[in-house]
Amino acid sequence: MIKFFQHFHLLVIVLLLCLRATCEHFIGTKDDIRCLEKEREALLKFKDELIDEYGQLSSWGNQKNKKECCKWRGVLCDNLTNHIIQLDLHNASAPLGGNISVWLLEIQHLKHLDLSFNDFNYSKIPQFIGSLGRLQYLDLSDSYFSGEIPHHLGNLSELQFLGLGTYSNALTSTNLDWLSRIHSLRYLNLRHVNLTMATNWLQTISKLIQLKVLDLSECDLPTVLPPLPSTFNASNSLYQLDLFGNNLSSSCIFHWFVNFSSSLSYIDLGLNKLQGPIPDDIGNLLSLSYLSLIENQLEGEIPTSLGNLSSLSYLDLSSNQLIGIVPHLALSSSLTHLSLDHNIFNGNVTQSIGSLSKLEYLNLGSNHFEGIITESHFFNLSQLRLLDLSYNPGISFDFSLGWNPLFQLTDVLLAGCKVGPHFPTWLRTQTTLYTLDISNAGIIDTFPEWPWELSSNLYDLNVSHNNFHGVLPNLSSKFSTNFPIIDLSFNHFSGSLPILPPTAVVLVLSNNKFSGPITNICNETNCSWYYLDLSNNQLSGQLPDFFANLSNLKFLKLAHNNFSGKFPSLNYLSSLHLQNNSFTGEILTSLRNCTSLAFIDLSRNKLTGKIPTWVGDTFTRLVVLSLRSNEFFGSIPSNLCHLAHLQVLDFSLNKISGAIPKCLNNLTAMIQEVDYEPYGTLFTSVFQVFESANVMWKRNEYEYLNTLQLVKLIDLSSNNLVGDVPAEITSLVMLVGLNLSRNNLSGILPAKIGRLRSLDFLDLSRNQFFGGIPVGVSQLDQLGVLDLSYNNLSGKIPQNIHLQTLGTSAFEGNPHLCGLPLKACPRDEIVQDPKRNGNANGMKDSEEEDKLINDGFYITMAVGFVFGFWGVCGTLMFNDSWRISFFKLWNSSMDWLYVKIAISKIRLKEAFHKFVKF
Repeated sequence: MIKFFQHFHLLVIVLLLCLRATCEHFIGTKDDIRCLEKEREALLKFKDELIDEYGQLSSWGNQKNKKECCKWRGVLCDNLTNHIIQLDLHNASAPLGGNISVWLLEIQHLKHLDLSFNDFNYSKIPQFIGSLGRLQYLDLSDSYFSGEIPHHLGNLSELQFLGLGTYSNALTSTNLDWLSRIHSLRYLNLRHVNLTMATNWLQTISKLIQLKVLDLSECDLPTVLPPLPSTFNASNSLYQLDLFGNNLSSSCIFHWFVNFSSSLSYIDLGLNKLQGPIPDDIGNLLSLSYLSLIENQLEGEIPTSLGNLSSLSYLDLSSNQLIGIVPHLALSSSLTHLSLDHNIFNGNVTQSIGSLSKLEYLNLGSNHFEGIITESHFFNLSQLRLLDLSYNPGISFDFSLGWNPLFQLTDVLLAGCKVGPHFPTWLRTQTTLYTLDISNAGIIDTFPEWPWELSSNLYDLNVSHNNFHGVLPNLSSKFSTNFPIIDLSFNHFSGSLPILPPTAVVLVLSNNKFSGPITNICNETNCSWYYLDLSNNQLSGQLPDFFANLSNLKFLKLAHNNFSGKFPSLNYLSSLHLQNNSFTGEILTSLRNCTSLAFIDLSRNKLTGKIPTWVGDTFTRLVVLSLRSNEFFGSIPSNLCHLAHLQVLDFSLNKISGAIPKCLNNLTAMIQEVDYEPYGTLFTSVFQVFESANVMWKRNEYEYLNTLQLVKLIDLSSNNLVGDVPAEITSLVMLVGLNLSRNNLSGILPAKIGRLRSLDFLDLSRNQFFGGIPVGVSQLDQLGVLDLSYNNLSGKIPQNIHLQTLGTSAFEGNPHLCGLPLKACPRDEIVQDPKRNGNANGMKDSEEEDKLINDGFYITMAVGFVFGFWGVCGTLMFNDSWRISFFKLWNSSMDWLYVKIAISKIRLKEAFHKFVKF
C-alpha cells in the first residue's frame, strides 16, 4: 500500500511537470517572451531620434539583451502575442529629449504610451500619434510641447486616459470638438493648455459621459454665460473637477456640476472671479469631500447646507468677500481642513468648531471676528496641527494658567490678536512647534527663558511689535533647525547684541535698544545669514571684518545707529542700508565687487570723494541710489545713465558740481514699468516684502514700505550744479518727483515739461532760471507741490485753476512774474512775449489806432502825392526824347479810343431803329 502511494505520488508529479511543459509551450514564460523583429527594429529607430543624456535607454540594444526588446527598460509585451503593448518612458529626474519618431507607428498593438516629464524643447505634438488606434492610455504631460494640439488625437476612439498638461501655456487648442469623438475617455488632464478660444469647452466636456477626472486648471477658459443649454447630458460618473485659476466670472458654473450629485467628490474652483453667493444646492453634493473656492469674489453668507455634507473633509473659502457668522459645523464631523481667512466674517467664533475631532488645519485669520476665545473652542481638537486666528483685532484669549490642550501644534499664528499682556503660558506645552507668530499681540512682559527651548523644530519665530524687554541670551545654540527666520523687531530689548544663530536665514532685530559694538555677533567663520536687519538701535563702533566672509548675505540694514569708521569690503550684497550713521571714507570702493547691488542708501553719513565713473557700469541692477547729505564732490558721471532699472536717484545735500547729464532719458525705469524678473524669484519676493526707502518727499522724509516700485524720483537739490535743465529729462514720463532746487542752474525751463504728467512734486526753486513759465506746467494736473520761487522768471503765469490753488509761495521771489496767484499783469503785457507791447491778443489799443489815422495817415498821403506827381511830370519836363515818345503814345491812344467810340455809336443807332420797326 505504501509503495502504491509512492508510485501514485510520483505519477502526479510527472503529470504536473508535463502539464507545465505543455503550458509553457503554448503560452510561454515571461523569460521566454520573444521580441518581434519588426517591433524591435522600430524601437531602435525610435531611440536613434531621442537625446538620452542620462543613459535611460542604455538597456536598449545592448549586448546582453540585444534582441530581447521585451526586457528593455519601459517596454512591456503581451504574454500571448509577444507584441509590444506598453511603452513607459516617463522620467522627471533624467528627462529624454530630441524627436518622437514616426517609427512608433510600426508598434501597431501599443495600448499604453507614457512620455511624460521629459523635455522635447517646445516641439509640436506629432500628428501621427492619432493613428495609434489601439491606444487606451496616452500621457504627454509636462514634457515641454507647444503649438496647437493635433485634432487627430480625436481618432483614438479607445482612449481612456489623456494627459496633455504642461508647465506653461505653450500648448493651445482653439476648440475641443475633437474630444467629443473619444467616447471612452475617463481621465482628461489639459492643465495649463491655452483654451482662450475654446468657447464650446463646456458643451464638449458634457458629452464625455464616462469621464471621471477632469483637470482644466489654469487654461484661460472663456467664461460660461447663462442660460446653460438644456441638452447637456453631463457625466454622472465625474468625481474630480479642477477648474482652478481660469478667471471664470459666471456663477452659473455651479449649476452645471450640481448634476453630478451622486458622484462628485472633489471640486477646485479657486482663483477665479466667481461672483454672488454660494448657492444652497451645493449642499446636495452628498459625496463631496474636497471643496476649494479660494480667491474669488463670492459674497453673502455661508449656506447652512454646507454643514450637512458629512463627507466633507477639506473646505477652503478664503480670500473672498463672505460676511456674517460661521454656521454650526458640528455635522461636518469629517472636516480635517477649514480655511475661512481673508473674508469679512464677524461675530463670535462658533464653539461648534471644538466638536470637529478630526480637524487638523484651522485658519480664520484676517477677518472681523470678535469676542473671547476659551478652552471650549478646542475641547475635542486632539488632531489640530495649525491654528491661525491672526489679524482679528477683536479677538482676545482667556485660558486658565494650568490649561493643557489636547493637541500638539506645529504652527501658531496669532498676530494682531489680544494675546497679552503676558506671554501665553499654554504654549509651553507645545513641543512640536515649527512656526510661532505672536507679533503685535499686546504683550508687555519680559521675555521668558523657556520659549528658546520650546521646540527643537522651531523654524519661524516672530514676536515683533510688542513690548518685550530685558536682555537676550546667547541665541547661537537655541535653534537647532537649519535656516530659521527670527523677528524680534519693535520691542524694548536692551543690552549688548547677543551671539546670533549662525544658520539663520533671516534675522530682524531692528527698532530695539541694543547698544555697544557688534564684533562678537557671529561665532562662525561664515554664517549663513541672508537677511540681517539691525537698524534703529544704539549700536556703535566700527564694523568687523567678518562681514566680508558672509557669502550668503544679500540684504544688510544697519541704518540709524552710531557706527563710524571705514566700511569693510563686501562681495555679495544685493541691498545695503547704512543711512544716518557716521561712516567715513570712500565707501563705494569697498562695494565694487558687489555687482548684484540693487539698493544703496548711504545717506546722512560723513562720506567723501568723487562718485566713481564705474558705478553705472558695475551696479547695473541698481534700483535705488541715495547718497544724500554727505560730502561727495565732483561732477555726476554720465555712466550713471546706464542704470536702466534705476527709479530713485538722490544726490541732494552734497558738494556736487558741473552740469546735469543729458543722457537721463536712458533711465528706462523712469519711462516704463519696472520688471524685477532679472533679479530672480527669491530676490523679487524678498525685495517686495522687506525692502523700503527713506525718501525726502515734499520736504519731509518718508519711509516707503512694500510700495517702493511706485516711487520714481530724482533729487539733486542743494548742490553746486550749473547749466540748464536738459530737455531729455522730459522723456522720464513715469517720474513722480523732481527736485533740482538750491543749485546754480540757469537758462529757460524745458518747453516740453508738460510731458511729465505723472509728476506729483516739482521743485526748481532758488536757481537762476529766466524767461517765461512754459504753458506745459499747467498740464501737470497731478502736481501736489510746485515750487518755482526765487529765480528770474518773467511774464505771466499760465492760466490754470490748479496752479492758482498752489499758493503764492510757489512763485514768489520772481519780481518780473505776474498773474494769479501773484499780482495782476499790466494791460499792455502779452504772456507769449514780454518784450512786445500790446494787449493779451497782440492787438493795439483803440486810442492808439485813432491817433494813427488822425496824424500819420494824412502825412503819408501828402508825401505819396508829392513823390508820385513829380516823379512823372518832372521826368517829362526835363527829358526831350521821353517827352516826344510820351505824346506820340498819347495821340495814338486817343485816336484808337475815338474810333472805338464812333463804331459803338453807329451800332447802337442801328439796333434802336430795328427795335422801333418791330
